[in-house]
Amino acid sequence: MPRLHRSRPFVALLVTGSLAAGGLLAACGDDGPSTPPVELSAAGERGKAVASDNGCTNCHTTDGSKSTGPTWKGLAGSQVELKGGETVTADEAYLRTAIVEARSETVDGYANIMPDYGSLSDDEVADLIAYLQDLGEG
Repeated sequence: MPRLHRSRPFVALLVTGSLAAGGLLAACGDDGPSTPPVELSAAGERGKAVASDNGCTNCHTTDGSKSTGPTWKGLAGSQVELKGGETVTADEAYLRTAIVEARSETVDGYANIMPDYGSLSDDEVADLIAYLQDLGEG
């Protein structure tokens, strides 16, 4: 029976590997319906490019996850609490100010580190706002 004794480590390894593989497959399973991709308007597509070209997505997410800056998912139309306790609606006027004069409208819980984007053209700002609106209203 020495052969059986030597095969025990192999059997243990085989069982452990099978359990690990099963766990990985279960982790990759369907978590239910996924969020459909956002359909962007033409202005929203241009705004997405403005965001990418200017590094906005280094600090802001579009999926609701936490980052250096507030997520853009559901931002447009939502209530935003600013440092100092004031609550405002993230309407077009707020979004414009938050982009062009970023440090004047800092969201509570975030550092006042966003650079002002006053160098963006009016069309670029409008396209960026359209992108935020296309990402969904809160």
